[in-house]
Amino acid sequence: MKRTLFILFTLCVCLLLCVSCAGQSTAPADPNPNPNLSTNLTPDLDLSKMSSTVVYAEINNIQYDPTQYLGKVIRLRGLYAFHREPSTDMVYYACVVPDATACCMQGMEFVPAAEPQDPDRFLEDSADITVTGRLEIYVEENTSYLHLVDAQVELNS
Repeated sequence: MKRTLFILFTLCVCLLLCVSCAGQSTAPADPNPNPNLSTNLTPDLDLSKMSSTVVYAEINNIQYDPTQYLGKVIRLRGLYAFHREPSTDMVYYACVVPDATACCMQGMEFVPAAEPQDPDRFLEDSADITVTGRLEIYVEENTSYLHLVDAQVELNS
């Protein structure tokens, strides 16, 4: 339940930030947040150059039937979202992609290849990012979730 509320909250915040920050550029707190990350992951599925409508549909497919995507490297471009769960102090990172009309959003949780020194200041909220990582399933509180592991995060200019 907490997970669902987090996802809904993140989507609403991203939508509000997109509307209120239209035309403003965002910069990270650290210009090179992950200097130790290499770019050696070759995507099996590159969603970063596809239209938002196609990305929305493909992420829906991944979430509906993840078996054919598990273990594959996926590349995704979207808006950065961050959440720290107060009850567990767990940190969650996500790349959220709005659809063409910006009324609906799909996203993918990710785990950075190198844990940021300060997760709360890893990147600015709603920063334009590209994430590349391997799709895996994990279980939390008896519920299965998808995420990209060993994720390489690039800040788009």
